[in-house]
Amino acid sequence: MATAVSAPGKVLLAGGYLVLDRAYTGLVFGLSARIHVLVHDIDTTPSDSEIVVRSPQFLGASWTYGYHLTANQGGVEVTQLQG
Repeated sequence: MATAVSAPGKVLLAGGYLVLDRAYTGLVFGLSARIHVLVHDIDTTPSDSEIVVRSPQFLGASWTYGYHLTANQGGVEVTQLQG
């Protein structure tokens, strides 16, 4: 089963992730563009730990990320493998 979502385009010009803390500010511009995402399951084995991102708007570009669970329920660590 696939899920498609779309969101308005934005550019974070200044501020980075610190803007998630109310003590910091950022500068964001809205665009007349949208981002479209299609997510679907793929066949995997228990040892698989990759996410592949393909974007036709960038002329067939593809990025591959590896992921694994971190120790002590610390979340997931993601590393770019190729792209």
